[in-house]
Amino acid sequence: MQNFTLILVSLLFFSCSGCSSKDPHNGPDDGRDDITITSQTVVPSFVGIGPQWGGYDNIKAWTGNASLSNDDWNKLYTRLRYMKPPLMRIMVSPGWNYDYPPGNNFEKSDHLLIKMLDFCQTEGIDVIFGEWGHQGGSGGIDDAWVETAANFYDYLVRTKGYTCIKYYNMVNEPNGDWSSINGNYNLWEQLIKKFHAKLVEKDLANTCQIIGPDVAIWNTNLVSWVSNVRNNIGNIVTAYDIHTYPSENSVRSGEYTNTIKAYRNAAPASAIMIMAELGFKYETNSELDVENKKRINADNYASDDSNMMVYEAFYGTDMADVVIQNMLAGYAGVILWDLDDAQYSVVNMWRLKRWGFWNIQGAETFGNPDDENIRPWFYTMSLLSRYFPKGTEIKSVNLPNKRGVRAVAGIKNGKYTIAIVNSNVATYNVNLKMENGVELNNLKKFVYIAGEGAAFTGKLDSSGFAAPESENLSLDLSGSIKIELPPRSFFLYTNM
Repeated sequence: MQNFTLILVSLLFFSCSGCSSKDPHNGPDDGRDDITITSQTVVPSFVGIGPQWGGYDNIKAWTGNASLSNDDWNKLYTRLRYMKPPLMRIMVSPGWNYDYPPGNNFEKSDHLLIKMLDFCQTEGIDVIFGEWGHQGGSGGIDDAWVETAANFYDYLVRTKGYTCIKYYNMVNEPNGDWSSINGNYNLWEQLIKKFHAKLVEKDLANTCQIIGPDVAIWNTNLVSWVSNVRNNIGNIVTAYDIHTYPSENSVRSGEYTNTIKAYRNAAPASAIMIMAELGFKYETNSELDVENKKRINADNYASDDSNMMVYEAFYGTDMADVVIQNMLAGYAGVILWDLDDAQYSVVNMWRLKRWGFWNIQGAETFGNPDDENIRPWFYTMSLLSRYFPKGTEIKSVNLPNKRGVRAVAGIKNGKYTIAIVNSNVATYNVNLKMENGVELNNLKKFVYIAGEGAAFTGKLDSSGFAAPESENLSLDLSGSIKIELPPRSFFLYTNM
């Protein structure tokens, strides 16, 4: 996601009739109905699913206060504690988080960034941390700023004592013309070497893994960024990541999996690879693209860089589909773009990047208290985040050739989670199986079925969080379990 600063919006709840009632690409169905959990492991130790957090840089301009209100912080904390994300991504920049030049005043991060890192530290959440861009421009590198960036990291690790920062991401999406690197791989590699040298100098090199290349990809044309990292600086960059914003058709058809596998295969098989930004951007002039632009234009606070389908229930099954494809393709973690509309804004602070689970400033700043409510896609994402914890072994699953049907299974400490999604508009009957199958007991079963607009079928608790439809279930996977998958539905079974 290009780095801007966010604002929030008053919300219009539309019914996306064309978006959620038809799909002209149903694809061939070869009659196979089996979803088979295999004995093959695709990720030995999962690092987790969680959202992009951070920003809120315009809070003082909006409210006159340096930080969110206690009520807003507590609302965020309560929701995140239900979600239990094992992993989050938080990015910073000079001006907002510290002064440069001269390269000091790190305490200016106390009101926002430190509150977030404190929460991650307390809750045991691993953080991908880093700088949105570099100082020096496309022509070179400002060495004094590299020193400042390393000093700021030193301040967070040594002075503040954060051990939750596990990965360091230097420069967001360096392949883009919107990036400070402007697509210059050699410049980015030089920057990585210089920053790493500073960490070595400060005896900080072993406190985190440098992760990269963090490129935003739409096809396989940028695989060389990953292979160059592996070949040239694989001793420095020890974790790998990319960003993707696929179209709905590439995801529902499964084509997306082939694209991201090419990048996973270009990285060392033994290295962790993370999808460090994930969302949807629709094909130009497609039905969803036209509808999205219509809603942006109707919203006084939405920027052009928004996905207004976050208000729609079907976004919950589409996102479940794309997350599961990442897991099956061998990605050890996924960062969802993003937690909260209030994080980043453009156009003089008053156009939000609307991508979040809610807008925490809906009441205070944008005159719409309802916009602070939890949006439908939190249901599926919170379950995947909560029930595929850090350290889960992700198993390969053989899937039927049915458009939009995906499934994933994870095991940790002898406990299982199985998630199944149907992002298509057809109803399917499938058979759930397991190689060398076992009987699973004490299972909870969660069900989410998207309806029109924001409506969905799914049980909620008194706080508005996903609740199991049933408990204490048993699944005898030594045989075959028949499951009906309604259109745009999501099922999760777990005894974790």
